[in-house]
Amino acid sequence: MPTQLHQLSFSRFHPNDFEEYLSWFADPELDQQLGPMEENDPWLEYVMSNQDGTDFAVFKDGEMVAEIGLLFPNQDNPAYYITNLAVKPELRGQGIGSVVLSAIKILYPLQRGASWRCFVHKNNHKTRAFLEKNQWNCQNEFPNEEGFFEFVCIP
Repeated sequence: MPTQLHQLSFSRFHPNDFEEYLSWFADPELDQQLGPMEENDPWLEYVMSNQDGTDFAVFKDGEMVAEIGLLFPNQDNPAYYITNLAVKPELRGQGIGSVVLSAIKILYPLQRGASWRCFVHKNNHKTRAFLEKNQWNCQNEFPNEEGFFEFVCIP
């Protein structure tokens, strides 16, 4: 059952959502940052079987406008990790990503000692700026060995 927040509807990603999501990867920027994605991509199988997190298709007025993936906290790590956030390419710049970030924190309120975290590749300047605009803080001055910065948001 979908959950309504901020005029957005969040529902667990379903195989029926994949065709729409896949079409977004025709956009070179999205394909470079989150792709490549293909019709028989193992990503969908992973998302449908993932027990450590979940992915949501995000809708507004019946149109899929975003997709967000999460890893849940566990006994070894009290953080929620955002694994991916994609906004439908032609809707970028309208604040949808910011609303999705705010809404997901309402869907999954933090417990004591928990935080929201994500990793962003050193070459993904737009996402780094987006997170900073949304009050996420970069935890490392230089990227890690794999080339990623870690961002954290603690309410």
